Amino acid sequence: MKPWPRAFAWFVAIAAALMLALGLLNLVINTGMIGSWLPLIVLMPWSLYLGVWSLRNQDKR
Repeated sequence: MKPWPRAFAWFVAIAAALMLALGLLNLVINTGMIGSWLPLIVLMPWSLYLGVWSLRNQDKR
């Protein structure tokens, strides 16, 4: 896989970190509604991983 452009990788990494934090906060506050926090906790670590991976491999573009 080819790394993403630097600006897009930064955007994805920051957005994924914020959404993961929001999902964890929502897990604590709103435990009863599983649909409000579970998708964020399940999907955002993968987005964060891809953003960080792209930033680390910028020289391979």
